[in-house]
Amino acid sequence: MIIDLARDNKIQVIISEDIEQEILDKLTTKFGLDSTDAGNVMTDFSTFTKPIKISNRIHVVKDDPDDDKFIECALECGAKFIISGDKHLLRLKNYEGIDIINVSTFLKSYPHRN
Repeated sequence: MIIDLARDNKIQVIISEDIEQEILDKLTTKFGLDSTDAGNVMTDFSTFTKPIKISNRIHVVKDDPDDDKFIECALECGAKFIISGDKHLLRLKNYEGIDIINVSTFLKSYPHRN
């Protein structure tokens, strides 16, 4: 559903190089795609995401510092939300005015947002 909203330009998905690399790694290691199929998914993904460069590194997620890249990206682009299923990020709930919520919570509230 989130991908459908992004494809329909109803929400904007921002991605950094670090996040793109993590997605690519998950496609091959967790989902078992070969490099060609993973590359095709990433090419499709690039049609509805906006890449940005990260200018400031932070250290916020103590339990999993690798998750800092998601907060860095959100800060860089001025996001209102980080939508995630990651327990370390969700535990924060909010960082500098950015709500960190799961997909279900976002979708329940989405029709009421401007």
